[in-house]
Order: sequence, then structure tokens, then C-alpha cells
Amino acid sequence: MELNTLFILLINSIVLVNGKNIVLIIADDLDLVLDGMTPLQNTRNIIGNNGATFLNCFVASPLCCPNRASILTGRYQHNHQTFNNSLSGGCSSIKWQNTYEKHTFATILKTQKNYRTFYAGKYLNQYGTNLAGGPNHKPAGWDWWAGLIGNSKYYNYTLSVNGSAKFYGDKIKDYLTDVIAEMAVSFIRSSNNDAQPFLMVLAPPAPHAPFTPAVKHNDKFKKTKAKRTPNFNSSPQMDKHWLVRMSPSPLPHEILPKLDFIFRRRWETLLSVDDLVVTIYEALRLQKVLNNTYIIFTSDNGYHIGQFSMPFDKRQPYESDVRVPLLIRGPEIAVSQVRIPVSSVDLFDTILHIAEIKEYSDGKSVLLKNVSHDRTVLIEYKGEKSLNHHNTTCADDFDLNLYGCDKNMACKCEDSTNNTYSCIRRFSNNYNNIFCIFKDDQDYIEAYDLNKDQYQMINIGYKMNHRRRRRFRKRLNRMVKCIGSDCL
Repeated sequence: MELNTLFILLINSIVLVNGKNIVLIIADDLDLVLDGMTPLQNTRNIIGNNGATFLNCFVASPLCCPNRASILTGRYQHNHQTFNNSLSGGCSSIKWQNTYEKHTFATILKTQKNYRTFYAGKYLNQYGTNLAGGPNHKPAGWDWWAGLIGNSKYYNYTLSVNGSAKFYGDKIKDYLTDVIAEMAVSFIRSSNNDAQPFLMVLAPPAPHAPFTPAVKHNDKFKKTKAKRTPNFNSSPQMDKHWLVRMSPSPLPHEILPKLDFIFRRRWETLLSVDDLVVTIYEALRLQKVLNNTYIIFTSDNGYHIGQFSMPFDKRQPYESDVRVPLLIRGPEIAVSQVRIPVSSVDLFDTILHIAEIKEYSDGKSVLLKNVSHDRTVLIEYKGEKSLNHHNTTCADDFDLNLYGCDKNMACKCEDSTNNTYSCIRRFSNNYNNIFCIFKDDQDYIEAYDLNKDQYQMINIGYKMNHRRRRRFRKRLNRMVKCIGSDCL
């Protein structure tokens, strides 16, 4: 055997030993607080019961596009400049494409460790739209690309397949979660057990609206109702910011069956995600790469369904919206339930840590050992406005500062331009609290001690002593300006 050939084989064998495969699965609007993981029995068994289940994972922003940007870049919102789901709010904008999109974990794994990369499913909400470059735009760093054009759908959608638009209809075989699983299996099989490690990101639409389950999962939870937490359909919460105080509170009785319907349909869509996890697991096992692969399961944000008489959405700084699942299995990860507080900005550093790469990040790897249980993370959101009048016969139809007003949900609006806030969320062995300041005309404060008030019924922002509130303000002011290690 020639010396050069022997050298190449030796190098490849080294890469095979050290190069870990990474599979990241990002659900869409999957809550943790309202039992969103209940339908995902296989996911919990395959990943959680064979790895680490993180009990205190918080999003950097409780909305799809800005938090996906945080996952991709490891940066808080004030650093990646994606503020909400609108193009004007930075979501998949040309500026994003020319800057932060070129510095995701995919581009780094590709350039520094020669990973094969694959993405399928929802990317950023405005991806593929005309003003965002259309379906021809293939984000940097991805070898195999199948990005959903626009927001989540289950049927009748278009994917950008390596830069070419491909339409899928309404046949059973077109169900998006199943299409993603099929593509992923093809990618895994194409690895041929070679020395090149791979990164695979799978982003199914579930359980996002329009809440369409696969035919085989229809009515699997037809007797299930929305979780009646103590803050469900509550009486007027006069100590909360004005958007939550909007009438009606509680919601009219006829709204509750609609919320129950949404709740169970969300669960039914998740059964296909559970099937996807099984499919990926089996493909990895059959390809004999399972023992060399990390599987990460999480969500882009949480969700509320009736909490504080808000019908259904995210965007609020409450536990239902900001606390999400995080499960990780992989080589040398012990079966455990982890109480250490983590943030979605940590996923970037975690993925690079697996590949033995260190890069700029506002977060830190959740796989580091001997990490402190006392941590403060940042949650940011900038409210979204309506692009057009609502035309819903609601009283606020002509107020463009409001968003998500629905006559079928008692005209209760879900967002507004001044639903803009920054929060610090602290969790430790002794502390469990959140402190938020809204950018409205009052600089309204909301704060909760979750050790005493799990369901955030009593706002203590104006009841704590001045010295303590000043400490919270100082910490928050530092966090909203932090960059890199200063955020830790």
C-alpha cells in the first residue's frame, strides 16, 4: 500500500472516532408546562430515558423566528437583531442573510470540521417569501436543504429543495412531518458509515397552527381538554401589563370548547413527531451510527391556551410561553434529570462543544460538567404590529398597533407593539424568580417568586422593597447589553 493512501486511511479513521454525528429536532410551539410532552411517549423513552432531561430550559424569546435565530447563532435577540416574525422585525431579512446567517452552527461545523449538513422543515417564518429572496435562496452551511416556504403548514405547502421550489399537495403522503422523516432517512442512509460526521436539523410543523393531525392520528385525544391550571381563564388580572388586562376576563363560556379542541388537536399533531423520532432512531441504529450520534429534542417556544384569559398563542413572559422541553442523548451522557437552568442560546455552544469547537456565543454548552446551579438567563421580546386592518368586526380593527385579534376568540388580542419587554429569569437551589420591564408608557414591571407562586398569580414587582428592585433593575440593564461571556 502506498504511503499516501495509508496516511489518508489513518486520517479518516481518526475523524471517524472523534467526529460525532448530531441530530437536532425542533418542534414548533411545543409547551412543557401544559403537558405538551405527554403525547410524545416514544420521544421520552428513546431520548429522555436514555439521556438527560433538562427541567429548566428557557427560551431567549417566546416566539418562533427570534428564538430560532438564537438557536442557530447562540446570540440573544439584542445581538442577532431578529425581533419578531415579521420581515421588518428582522425575520429572514436580507440583512440577516448577509450577516448572522453566515455564522450559524452549520457554517462553523462545515468549515472547521467538514460536517455533512442537512436541514428539513420550518426555518424562519419569512424564509422563501419574495421579499426575503424567494425559494432560490439556500442558506449558507447546508449541503442538503429542504426549507419550508413561510410559516408552518401540514398540507399544501412548498419546500425549497436545494434552492428549487417543490409543491406538496393534500394527499396522505404529503403530510409534512412524514415528508421530513422520509428525507432524513435518505440522508442517514447516504452516509455509508464513512468517516465524515453529519449534522441533521429536523423542524416539523407540530404542534403549530393550523393544528392538522395526520389522518391516522385523527381523534386520538377526542376526550382530552385543555389543562385547567389555576391561572386558566382567570378573573381580571389587574396587576399585569395592559394587554393581559384587556377584556373579556374570564373568556365567554362558549370559547372554552374551542380551546379544548385546539389543545387536543395539538396533541394529535405531536403523534407524528413521535413517529418521526422512532423512524430516525431506527435509521441511525440500522446504519450503525447510533452510538456515535447525539440526538437533541427541543422547541422554539412554549404556548398558552387560556392562561390569564389569553386564548391561544405565545409571546408572553409567563412560564407556559418561556419554558420548553430539552432532551439530549448521546455518547457518555448519563441518564438524568437536570435541574441546572439553561437557555436556548446554549444550544449553539452545545452543538459546537460536541464537535470540539469553541466559538463566540452568548451561551454555554449544557454538557459542561461542574456547572453552577445558580444562573440568570435573559428573555426578550419586541411586540409585533398588524400590517393591515383586521376586518374582524372587533372594536380594535383599525388599531394597527394590535396583532392577533380574532372575533372567534372574543376579540382578545394576542400582541401589540408595546408588548415589548426584557426579563431576567433566575433559577438556583434557593431562588426561582422572574423580573420583567415592559417598554410601554409606564415602564411596567412584572415580577414573580415562583417558589411561592407557581402560576404567577401575584405580581410582586411593585411590592418588593426598593433596594431589591434596584438590584433586579441593575442586573437586567446589564443583561440587555451583554455580549458573549458577559452574558453568563
